[in-house]
Amino acid sequence: MGFKVVAGRETRDWAICVQVLEKKPVSGLSAHELGVPPLVETLTADPGHPAARTYTPTDVREVEPTVLCAGERWAGWHRRPAWGGLEVGLLHNQNAHKGTMTVADWGGGARIFTAGHVAGVLLEPGLPDRLVSQPSMPVYQPPRPRKGDPARTQWRLDTMRLGVMENSYPVLEYPANHEGPFLFNTYDLAWAIPTAETSYVIGDPASGSAVWPSDEQSIRLSDIGTVGPPDLKARPYVGPGHGLRVAFAGTMTGRHDGTVRSVHSLLRVFSGDTKRCNFFRDLIRVGPVGGRVDSGDSGAVLVSLDDPHKGLGLGTLVGDSPDSYYFARIPGANPGGVARLQQPFHPPGPDPKPET
Repeated sequence: MGFKVVAGRETRDWAICVQVLEKKPVSGLSAHELGVPPLVETLTADPGHPAARTYTPTDVREVEPTVLCAGERWAGWHRRPAWGGLEVGLLHNQNAHKGTMTVADWGGGARIFTAGHVAGVLLEPGLPDRLVSQPSMPVYQPPRPRKGDPARTQWRLDTMRLGVMENSYPVLEYPANHEGPFLFNTYDLAWAIPTAETSYVIGDPASGSAVWPSDEQSIRLSDIGTVGPPDLKARPYVGPGHGLRVAFAGTMTGRHDGTVRSVHSLLRVFSGDTKRCNFFRDLIRVGPVGGRVDSGDSGAVLVSLDDPHKGLGLGTLVGDSPDSYYFARIPGANPGGVARLQQPFHPPGPDPKPET
């Protein structure tokens, strides 16, 4: 169900929506293709009242196929919106911002999550600069170019909108030649309100089955500080989550597995043009590296595979090195709303606590 779209504009009239890859006139349908009637008979009823028979309009919508990766191996499933591990994007001043999204619950219903630096479209100058998102901005499933059909590459609100931005933590940035001192980022998180039903499942289109997590398992976001190994009291120096088996799925490179090695790592990250950089602390470091990630994987959520923490989303992908993946931790509570958020304040300089 959804609001009927007429001449590209969304009305306030409910309709039964049918998604197709290509609209055709009835005369152009083959024998095995089903025509969608303009009205279907429905029964509606309020609690305690008899059902009423009526007719409900239909709305046939042409949609782009969702894509997990540009290659044929990860072609995605034809379902909208918001499959975990798929591509998410925002369009600002004709510039496309793309990353990986995951649908998860953060103590207040399903949300579409990605990295703050993916959703950051507004730059508030200063030292450091603040890269922030724009609340209520449409969030899309970006289109893929189609040979000979450039119109299909346009970002169309009616077929590709997944939701609207709700909030994000700012990402603090410096000129690449800044000599310090530096303020550190702790979180790299942005989230959107989905416009319709969502799914938690990451699918493998080659086999038609769910890869991770399982069909009945939903992802819940949590602070890794709440996760401890069984022998934490015997080995308190290893920190929370040490040794935990985890996985994540990026839109460009698919699934990666590893174990948590540290929760106190530092990382300096350069922007694509290398003229700007930011610094992170208290990152979750995961290894071994089974394959390098790509820029479109930013924002992929790190998920625990071990009981009793199975299904917990613990961090968002910031970057990698030859031997590790790095994730910004997720705060334990959902601040909600559209209020201005702040990174946790840390004095300039490195963390004096040595990494073990």
